[in-house]
Formats: sequence, C-alpha cells, structure tokens
Amino acid sequence: MRIITWNIDFMFDHREERLLSALRYLEYDVLPSKEGEPLEPCVICLQEVHESVIPALLNDEWVKRSFSVTPVTKEKWPEGAAYGNVTLVSKSLRVVKCDILHYGYTEMARAALAVYIMLNEPEPSLEKAVICVVNTHLESLPQGAIARPRQLELAARFLKQVDVRGGVVVGDMNAISPEDAGLALEVGLRDAWRRGDRDEAGFTWGYQGHNDRGHPAARLDKVLYLPRRGYKMDEPERIGKGAKVKGLEVDQWISDHYGLQTVLRMVARRNSA
Repeated sequence: MRIITWNIDFMFDHREERLLSALRYLEYDVLPSKEGEPLEPCVICLQEVHESVIPALLNDEWVKRSFSVTPVTKEKWPEGAAYGNVTLVSKSLRVVKCDILHYGYTEMARAALAVYIMLNEPEPSLEKAVICVVNTHLESLPQGAIARPRQLELAARFLKQVDVRGGVVVGDMNAISPEDAGLALEVGLRDAWRRGDRDEAGFTWGYQGHNDRGHPAARLDKVLYLPRRGYKMDEPERIGKGAKVKGLEVDQWISDHYGLQTVLRMVARRNSA
C-alpha cells in the first residue's frame, strides 16, 4: 500500500489552482496508471487543505473515480479551523472506519485523522490485519514545541489499539527544534527515514515559496511507524520538488513543502518491521 503525505499550504494565493495542480501531479507523476487499469492501492494524506477548496477536491473527476475521501466537510475539523487534514483512500482498499481527534492542547486547531484499512497477510496465510494510517499536522513555530510531544503521543495511540496490527503517523511534524528529533522514539514510534534530521536529502521545506524570515531548510514532514511484526516500511522519497501550477500568468509553486511517498508492505509475521 503506497502512502503519500503532502502539506499543500493554505497561505499561498490561487488555492484552487494549486490543489488541482497537486492532484494532476499525483495522478500523472506519482501514481500513473494505464487507461483501463485500476489505481494501485494507496492512501493520500493532505494537510492545510483550505475550506474553500473542498468542493473542488470532491468534484475532481480523478478523485471521484478513484478515491473515498474523509472528511467531506470542514465541520469535522476542530471548531473555527479554516484549513485541515483530508485523507484520500483508493477504492481498491477496504476502509473499516475513520476517526478524527481534535487535539486539546493546541492554539492552531490541529488534529489527527485516522483511517483504518483491512489488508491481507501474504500467502499462505489467510488472515487479515487492520492497519491504521494517521494524517496529522503538529503545532507550528517555536512556541509550538511544548504541544508537539503531547500531540504526537496522542496520534500514536491510534496504532496501539488492541484490534489494530499497527501502522503509520504521517504529515507535517513541524520538527524545527532539537527536541523534536527524539519525539518519535519517546512515544514508541520509529522514523522510516533512516538518515537523521541533518541529511539534506530528507529536507522537505525551505526551498520553495515564502520564507521571509530566512528560516533554514529542514525536514518538517515525516513518516513514523509502529515497529511491529507483520509489515515493513520503505524509506520515504520526496515528491513535489519543483512542481508548479500550470496555466497561470504568474510563477507559482504548488506548495512550499515537498511531499513524501513510501510503501507499507505486509510480510509474514516472523519478519519484523
């Protein structure tokens, strides 16, 4: 199951054009399929989806044809939120249920959106397993450092439920302080990126769009997983590098963030993650 996470930025102008360009980029560059062939099993986790573009997302032909979407209204987001998380699940996957947790300790209306998916264990096993994909956006800015540990701990709880095999927490972790580097281990998760926060090959922000304050480029976006037997995680790859909106008179990035893609692979339970 391919898992994609991308903060598509609610602050830039041309929100709808950028969203639609992001969808076309995902359709043709990240998830290409030949005409008549089904889309590969995948989950797309978007952050900073502005409330004004939800209708365009739901009316997009590729989305309508290929995905189940949650939520479909801003009413599921925290009260007063103008933007939030949206998850798209390819129709080839069986969705068991969805949950959304509004973080109590937040000044930015942040949340964790969980989708539970039933996957088959590899042959010869006939068993099935529930894998949880959590789409989150942790508190921003240096002053958010006090909230991020608690928020991530709450997001990780979705993966540790009795009837869940495990899964991932993905999204914009806003990892901008030295303390953020160890948060995953503190809550029992493991980073699918194995080269640390200082390797520029993993940086996802700081190269595109507005950075008026001159913040250094950093690895804000992450794929974190619960290390249990029965599945393995590929190391994430960046997407969206250099991706711009087509058809505008002005030069416009799709987002100030790169996205990430990875693959969760079910394996025999004697093999660990």
